[in-house]
Amino acid sequence: MGNLTGTFTHINPSLLLEGSAVVVAALSAMITAAKKQMDFVGVYALALVTSFGGGTIRDLLLDRRPFFWVERSEYLVIVLALCVPFVYSRALYRWSTTLLARADIIDALGLGFFTVSGTALAAKAGMPAIICALLGVVTGTGGGVIRDLIVNEIPALFKHGRLQATAAFAGAAVYLALRAFDVADGVCVAVSVVVIVALRLTALWGGAALPRPHWLNTGNWRAP
Repeated sequence: MGNLTGTFTHINPSLLLEGSAVVVAALSAMITAAKKQMDFVGVYALALVTSFGGGTIRDLLLDRRPFFWVERSEYLVIVLALCVPFVYSRALYRWSTTLLARADIIDALGLGFFTVSGTALAAKAGMPAIICALLGVVTGTGGGVIRDLIVNEIPALFKHGRLQATAAFAGAAVYLALRAFDVADGVCVAVSVVVIVALRLTALWGGAALPRPHWLNTGNWRAP
């Protein structure tokens, strides 16, 4: 019992955060792929691109080698293990149609997990605060941008009324501020993810948005 307790005590929080982000992003991509009537190859490819895209860009900018998904190649197997039943189980597919209504929550959680993960890695690498925040935003949004381009949609990041980049930047700033005051890392992560998810869902469900560009004169706050 003591050995088991010690094992859980020494689990790397950053690894848990990164793994959670990969799973949530993959699930979000799988839902998008199902909407677009993709086959198994399409589902798996889109899940990988969405899960690894932002982190790969981050690793390139930080000159980290190997890339996080190469160093943790089990992520490839985990995503594959998620895709197989999603594509071939009728029961799971029927369940996923209910999950579609909660896709906003899944997407917001993925944004939160990846943003904080990227911010934390940049901070540990000794980068200036503004660079840490921007790399957090890139980590959180990069995979989604690539996903949307693949399915031939304008990336949600660039649409008015989404607060995607804004929520990510705010969460990264909160993480860095708490870290500067020597707050426990677990608390920094939890508070920052909550801030990101709250802002994102407030935008999607409540209509919060940055001031509208003058060329958007539809009178409707919701992005198409």
